Amino acid sequence: MKQVPIPGTERTLPVIGQGTWGMGQSRAHRTRDILALRLGISLGMTLIDTAEYYATGGAEEVVGEAVADCRDKVYLVTKVWPSHAGYDDALDAVRGSLRRLRTDHIDAVLLHWPTRSVPLVDTLRAFSELQTQGAIGCFGVSNFTLRWLRAAEAARPVFNQVPYSLRNRRVENAILPYAHTHGQIVMAWSPLGHGRMRAWAGYPALAAIAALRGVTPQQVALAFLTARPNVLAIPKAVTPDHVRSNAAAGDLDLAPEDLARLDAAFPRSPQAGLPLLPPYDAFFRLAWWAGRLQGRGAASPLSLID
Repeated sequence: MKQVPIPGTERTLPVIGQGTWGMGQSRAHRTRDILALRLGISLGMTLIDTAEYYATGGAEEVVGEAVADCRDKVYLVTKVWPSHAGYDDALDAVRGSLRRLRTDHIDAVLLHWPTRSVPLVDTLRAFSELQTQGAIGCFGVSNFTLRWLRAAEAARPVFNQVPYSLRNRRVENAILPYAHTHGQIVMAWSPLGHGRMRAWAGYPALAAIAALRGVTPQQVALAFLTARPNVLAIPKAVTPDHVRSNAAAGDLDLAPEDLARLDAAFPRSPQAGLPLLPPYDAFFRLAWWAGRLQGRGAASPLSLID
């Protein structure tokens, strides 16, 4: 599988990782989720992304069980919810993630969303302290617009995780150029549009290229994103066929004419900003507690975006 170098290190990451949104919500699916993650690891998708918010910690527990006997082969990424962005809260949140992930260190921790209620410097100071302690390897951000990226610039976050797919290419206007200039890795979440690709206006062109190359439309969609420098994609898969399909996309190189045809079929929005909810802190607190009241299975603000 193609690799992306981690800035400032000799380590690399696969261009296709594994997302875990939706995992851990049902005990009936726990074994299925664990086996899917383990199959992905065996196929080279050794980057696993999760978050304390996903199933209010349930996804981290699934990941912890899946990597228990192969932790040294896996690059673990988790995220701190904005309600826990304060210095002490961020320390506690990461310690909780360490416990659920059954590990003594997390390779990268991201702030899940920008928040106005806590100075960003406090969150980054907590991450820096955890890094000094050896509890985390590096840190980054998630869903940060250019303005927020500039506010965090002095701390040199390694990652910015953003919504990015053929249908949603806004990050190409400002976020990707910024990442290239500052040596930052972009992690594309929802790269397949939550399974709604057939509804995309450009889908016929996507399907035609896939048929011509003898691959699936999903693989072409992933390869389009990872053709960009320093871009990783973290699709979620829970069935063996889907896992294998995602992994195979990591070896797919599209021809220049394929990229040009997709570029024309999926024109990017001229808007430079991300299609995200604003960082209204009351909303995020409500979403967090709604998740707890519903008992692992809450609707997420993330599901409102694509």
